[in-house]
Amino acid sequence: MKLLALSTSTPRGSVALLDAADLDGSAEAAAPRGGALSGGERAAASGAGARLLAATTYADLHGHAERIFGAIDEVLAAAGIPAAAIEALGCDVGPGSFTGVRVAVAAAKGVALALDVPVAGVTSLEAMAAAAFAGGAAAPGDLLVPLIDAKKGEVFLAAFDRPAGAPEMSPRHLPRDAAFDAVASLAAGRRIVVVGAVAGEIEALRPLAVRGEALDFPDAAFIGRLAIDRLRAAAAGGERGRAAAEHDPALLEPLYVRAPDAKPAELGYTAPR
Repeated sequence: MKLLALSTSTPRGSVALLDAADLDGSAEAAAPRGGALSGGERAAASGAGARLLAATTYADLHGHAERIFGAIDEVLAAAGIPAAAIEALGCDVGPGSFTGVRVAVAAAKGVALALDVPVAGVTSLEAMAAAAFAGGAAAPGDLLVPLIDAKKGEVFLAAFDRPAGAPEMSPRHLPRDAAFDAVASLAAGRRIVVVGAVAGEIEALRPLAVRGEALDFPDAAFIGRLAIDRLRAAAAGGERGRAAAEHDPALLEPLYVRAPDAKPAELGYTAPR
């Protein structure tokens, strides 16, 4: 299965194309050579058995809408695969830049609807966490906290203690000067690991920060691997109709976390002239 993954929630946009074992729900089909993965091993290995065929990144917070489709074309060309061969999509749904998040969601919806394929949403913060666990920056049992700049003196953050697990602290936004206390209150003696480029700008968090390309910002390769996990889990459930509905492109929605600044005009409001 060829899965196209998109991320535009931060200043760095990225696109990745992955080739996964078929999603018929069997552990044998999903496992790498050498035998089937146990349930625990599958949980620990995001996108187990998937190969990264091609990927690209660019830095342009305000140019995602203009650059995302060019990046998609670049990745497909590098892999030598036509757009019609895409069988699923993975999409970074945020949190992050309001405009950026909407670009990836709209692009993923458009491509998935045009090709009649499923799309799985993945949060930006869990993709950064997956990269940290996969790369050895954090180990199971650590308190791993990915952060993204939320502007206005705030950060988006979440907390994880194991790969592919539910967050110990769900995505939220906090003032920068409150982030350390929020993290410390969850530590309970555990090693704290912080990832995200913005951590280097917060004095109290700087000593805890680990930097790296896939750690500073969400990366489409890890968006794709987590999307594969979601699609694989849906297929393993055996309820094809429910699984298809779960990943219906029309249902894909951004995760803003913080309410947008722009609000609908009240009934009867007349703009000043």
